[in-house]
Amino acid sequence: MEKKMKPQIEFSHVLGELSVNRNDPCEVLRELISNSYDANATQIHYLPMKDVSGLAFWDDGSGLSISKKANDITPWEAFFSIGKSTKKKGDAIGYKCQGSKLCFACSRILVATTENIKNGSWHYKVIENPRSNLDTEFNIAPDSTADITSIIDRFFTTSTSDTSAAIDNLKASLLKSESDSRTLIIIDNLDTENFEKHFAIGEKPEESYAYNYIRLYTSHGDVRQLTKAQGYSPAQVTQLSTNLKKVEFHIFAEKKQIKIPFGYPYLEIPPKIDPNIKSPAEVSRLRDGNFYSRAAKRFKVGTQVFSIALAIDGNRRAHNEYKYLGRKGAAMSGIKLSDHRGAFVSVKGIKICRYHDLLANLAPYDVMVEGDSPSHFSLILDGDFDLVTNRNALSKKAYDTLSDPGFLVEIKKFLDERANADAIFAELLSRLRKESSELKLNEQISNLDQAKSEIKSRERFRIKDANGVQHLFLSPRAGEEYLVGILYSQLANFLPKQPGFEDYWRRIVTFSTQGIDSIGLRNETAAKPLESSNLCSVEYKYEFNNNGPFNHALAVVDYIVAWQIDVDESKKVRDTFTCFGDIAKVSGNDFEWEITNIEDQNAATYSQTIKVICLKSLIAHTFGVKFLKP
Repeated sequence: MEKKMKPQIEFSHVLGELSVNRNDPCEVLRELISNSYDANATQIHYLPMKDVSGLAFWDDGSGLSISKKANDITPWEAFFSIGKSTKKKGDAIGYKCQGSKLCFACSRILVATTENIKNGSWHYKVIENPRSNLDTEFNIAPDSTADITSIIDRFFTTSTSDTSAAIDNLKASLLKSESDSRTLIIIDNLDTENFEKHFAIGEKPEESYAYNYIRLYTSHGDVRQLTKAQGYSPAQVTQLSTNLKKVEFHIFAEKKQIKIPFGYPYLEIPPKIDPNIKSPAEVSRLRDGNFYSRAAKRFKVGTQVFSIALAIDGNRRAHNEYKYLGRKGAAMSGIKLSDHRGAFVSVKGIKICRYHDLLANLAPYDVMVEGDSPSHFSLILDGDFDLVTNRNALSKKAYDTLSDPGFLVEIKKFLDERANADAIFAELLSRLRKESSELKLNEQISNLDQAKSEIKSRERFRIKDANGVQHLFLSPRAGEEYLVGILYSQLANFLPKQPGFEDYWRRIVTFSTQGIDSIGLRNETAAKPLESSNLCSVEYKYEFNNNGPFNHALAVVDYIVAWQIDVDESKKVRDTFTCFGDIAKVSGNDFEWEITNIEDQNAATYSQTIKVICLKSLIAHTFGVKFLKP
């Protein structure tokens, strides 16, 4: 009787909703490469087949055992399961076994493995429409064969010349391998937009998206792999690059096989010092810089080990040397150069995300992430950081580590050492600070010039003082509550001698940007003007209305002075605390309202009456002025 094996799926909806990440279409490739590295492979073979929007991928890692269990599940079962894995957290970058499930976003898939090729047996499974058919009742028990090439031939019923060449290479490379164990995955019709753009390899592999993606975003592009040719010292190479897994990565495309170098593509430096290359202090425009410098360090915080690699390459050098990364006006491989400049976090060698906060909160190095400053360097911090489930971002625990004071001390120590020992880095910092200051000053000048220019179009009015001298004033605009307060305070000194409106103008003695805006005097000629009973609180608004809550407690306000008023007397005035009251216009004028019957939600009552003044209307009545606008 045939033995049945069933996948374990913790989240039943996942497979049905599975699709390749549109923002990161090669994520499936990244996950396959991570699995190969986790399986201690020494060879990886990737064969894109653009004619069928598919691919073949095989490695000589430990294979998918159908008998040996870890975490109560075999590797074979784990591959087809959701939320189950043989990996333990900390042992490998992936441990939830969800990333490789992107393989199932296709029309057909062949999974084949052998734990010991010497016994001549391959285990394999072909699944049609895996997203629909693969569930907890599906039998994933593998079939067996001694001739995997015939299974491959049957999988591809028809093929073009290019696909046939890839199939022939696939079969030959599998047979040629001397490894005892291998795992093969063939995907037909991957559900992704523009397969050829993202997965295919062209005549010039270095121009292809997939080639650059492998070097920039996967385990094969390990950021800890440094070389002397890149400008790193022997000690730095030893610290970061010793004992790294280095896999031979072969791609077969356009009927030829190529090998992808191991390690992140830091630029190599000239073998001899070029006297024509100017330092950051010497270039007239920093963005034209061809300067370079390198530094790296391994350090511990508690029991955790981290590494940091700084590659300074002036903006012009980066543009010239990263020939296949896109920049303005040139899409090239489709991967942007700007996405790889600045500060980043990586996990076990895989660059995960940009993280400028690492420098933004670390003065005086915060200038390195202002404006265009990141175009001159890449700084990659690597550690065993926690990732969220899809492994494209850091977890809260990782961010807690990155903001830990002890951790930041080590980062600053590294940067301080470089600033003291490396003239290029020191000069770059100096130029960045200078340009940052100049930029901020220019922004202030520009803002001032714009403000001066806009003044000419603003509404204005004029008032004569007691000596008949005419003074010009500008009307406030939305958001200029402070100007409302200045006008109310200042114009109280211009009151005409004839009585009638002086009771509406309080003598203001304080201004504050926190709490109550102003304290005023009820009676300036009182015997004790600063006595509590003679003081009143004044709030300023550009517009006062009762559509939303008032941002101060009504119980502590005596006057509200607003440039314009738009209230619905049928609605209550409410504050952001618990008070509310009625508002009504005072008969006899068009600039005064009163808020009365104030109480809170607990039915506590407040006896004061709040005066609400429309300042624009009060000015017109008090001084008889006209408001003019060009």
